[in-house]
Amino acid sequence: MLWKDVCEIFDKIENTTKRLEKRDYFIKLIDLVKEKGKPEDLKKICYMAIGRVYPEYDERELGIGEKLLINAITSMGIKKEELLEKIKETGDIGFAVEQLKSKTKQLSLLLSPLTVDDVYETLKRVGEIEGEGSQKKKLRLISSLFMRASPIECRYLARLILEDMRLGMNVPTILDALSVYFNVPKEKLEKIYAITNDIGLLAEKLIKNELESEDLKLKLFRPIKPMLAQLAPSIEEALLEMGKAQFETKYDGARVQIHKGGDKVKIYSRRLEDVTNALPEIVDAIKKINVEELIVEGECVAIDKQTGKPRPFQDILRRFRRKYDIGKMMKEINLRVYLFDILYKNGTSLIDEEFEKRRKELEDIVGYENDWRTERERIERELKSDKIVDISYKLVSDDPKEAREFYNWSLSIGHEGVMIKNLKAPYTPGSRVRTMYKFKPTLESLDVVITKAKRGMGKRKDWYGSFEICVKDEEGNLYPIGYVGTGLSEADLEMLKEEIDKIIKRDLGEEVEVEPKIVIEVAYEEIQKSDKYPCGYALRFPRVVRFRFDKGKDDINTVKDVERIYEIQRGRK
Repeated sequence: MLWKDVCEIFDKIENTTKRLEKRDYFIKLIDLVKEKGKPEDLKKICYMAIGRVYPEYDERELGIGEKLLINAITSMGIKKEELLEKIKETGDIGFAVEQLKSKTKQLSLLLSPLTVDDVYETLKRVGEIEGEGSQKKKLRLISSLFMRASPIECRYLARLILEDMRLGMNVPTILDALSVYFNVPKEKLEKIYAITNDIGLLAEKLIKNELESEDLKLKLFRPIKPMLAQLAPSIEEALLEMGKAQFETKYDGARVQIHKGGDKVKIYSRRLEDVTNALPEIVDAIKKINVEELIVEGECVAIDKQTGKPRPFQDILRRFRRKYDIGKMMKEINLRVYLFDILYKNGTSLIDEEFEKRRKELEDIVGYENDWRTERERIERELKSDKIVDISYKLVSDDPKEAREFYNWSLSIGHEGVMIKNLKAPYTPGSRVRTMYKFKPTLESLDVVITKAKRGMGKRKDWYGSFEICVKDEEGNLYPIGYVGTGLSEADLEMLKEEIDKIIKRDLGEEVEVEPKIVIEVAYEEIQKSDKYPCGYALRFPRVVRFRFDKGKDDINTVKDVERIYEIQRGRK
């Protein structure tokens, strides 16, 4: 199957802003695979369309910087000065190489045309090269692809190498196309995708008519997307909707998903990154659990043993991001993980079981319930203990007054509020469900992503002074909701300058446009209706609460979240 045929459809996808048209063009790609390719080609095209070579759950990257890519391009006889000028002019190395390749002698016409396999397998090899002389080997392989590529193929080859295809194509749109083409409900495909985190594998199984394959089911050491909670207007309203519910302390920590198979333990962050090496004491504690195979979820909290209360969230990030001197950091920052759900046990998936049953399984494993009503004295005694693995504190009740007492107690021991869970609900991976709520004493802060940075003035002249922040819609498109510049120390500004300079997409003069990679949590005085921004809302007096390096742009809040908080805000007034 020819790479050029795929690139021509990629070009059509890129040149429409309409989601349904993007979906229909992707359906043409599926037809193309049926006509000229093999099932594995659809798998590879799915990865490529979202700018990847490896599945989404796989942390490996090609690791090719722009400098090496420029060297590969210039090896075709394109002058470096011309290339750099074209990149500055177009703002895109893909367009730059395409335009310059069209002016060079078409050596590619004398060579065999590129296939999807050629591109995919070569880039996989590039990603696996390590050790002495690796840069030269990578350069040779990439150069060989560009020598054989036509101008349009060069555009998408360059972007794929940098893992930024700029098609406006995302996983939800691909799922929509697969749903339409194979006549399978999108909700079913979304659930399978949330379990596999592998859009290519799902597409390949669909085209092979193998949707019931064991490969698409929950399995050890392939992390799944977490189930997410909605914001509750009040404890009373949540109980009105659920009846009797389980209340749990809401911890101010980092969510983790822990997989155990025999003596092997892996710990994944909410972004599904492998953070095992940074958390050796938790690994050792999990190994002692007398269950052969296990997938559990919990919240990892930094604990001050003098007070028994949680330490600042940034201490968690210091542990998660630490690669060296981990033993020293362990002595400085004590961690405890509060388990709150179980998804898999000894070969059996539990995600379709009711939460009440899953909680009982979890309690049987740890050996106690942590029921606030009956075990409060012991719980409070153990706040300052050396315990590393615990289970979330709970109260099962339909009494708003008792629930409010538990909520106030959770705040008194230093935590954020409460989670409110429907006892009859299954686990729904990757969804923000109405069977699990969170309730906090203040309006919900927002996780947003930085998309632009304004150059500073006065005291901030050496840094960026303020930052455009965005939420997303259900399709993952980003919408500005304001600028933030307060809540940042000089150290924060220095760090942001360093990080932003690495991800600049375009220099606009007074500000720069950046790749949406830096997620921050912002608080605000209120959410206002606004005609200034396409999403229809703006934040009044936003301020940075903290950096969320444990989250990516897929984890930020949505426009619907903003609408919901706006309505709650109006109700509270």
